[in-house]
Order: sequence, then C-alpha cells, then structure tokens
Amino acid sequence: MIRILGIGKVKDQFCREKINDYLQRLTKYSKVEYLESQHLPKDITSELILLDERGKEFTSKEFSQYIKKKMLENKNTTFILGPAEGFPEEFLKKCPEKISLSKMTMPHELARALFVEQLYRAFSILNNEPYHK
Repeated sequence: MIRILGIGKVKDQFCREKINDYLQRLTKYSKVEYLESQHLPKDITSELILLDERGKEFTSKEFSQYIKKKMLENKNTTFILGPAEGFPEEFLKKCPEKISLSKMTMPHELARALFVEQLYRAFSILNNEPYHK
C-alpha cells in the first residue's frame, strides 16, 4: 500500500480538486491512502520517504521504475510532504530516503497535487497506457 501524508491542510480549491482527481484515477492501479495531519508522525510502521528539495530527482520514467521497485518489495510505503516551512532537521536525520520534485521552491499545496499526478503518471507508464506522452 502507498500512503501519502501531507502535513497541514490543503485549502486551495484547485489543488484539492486535482489531488482528489488523481487519487480517484490511482484506484485502478493500487491501494493509495491520502492523509492530512497537523503533526509529523511519531510512530512509524512503514517505510518513510520524504519529499524534500535536497532529495534525489527523477524523470517521470525513472520515477515509475522507482515505484515499481517499491511495489515489488511489497512494503507499506509512506511519502511525506512536509509543511510550508520544511521539515525540522532532526526529522530529516531520522528518514534517510528523500526524493525531490524539483530544486525549485513551490507552494506546498501545489507540490502535493504535482506529486499525486506524478504517482498516477508512474503507474500509467508501468501499464503502457497513453497518459505519458
């Protein structure tokens, strides 16, 4: 299972609609759970991957292979999208795996919508569907 944990609430209507749209599309490929919380998790029962500007960058095709590898490992994976001010340094140290959407700074709500879209794109690539052109 893939879990997406966003710290803080998405208030922007456009971003919320996009997130919900891509989450709905993802249901045909995998069980994906989207959660919002005001706090970083303390008890973690799955593999954590932080979305952080200092993380590893991928092309969409590389990201699809990364997702394939995670699915083959058959682990519960949680992607955490941090608050607008970023992750505290001590939390970053606890989570060795980090990926980046871009080195550019973007609004955290837009980053969530973009990440869910890229997750959908990854699955469409893996299933040889025409979404990724």
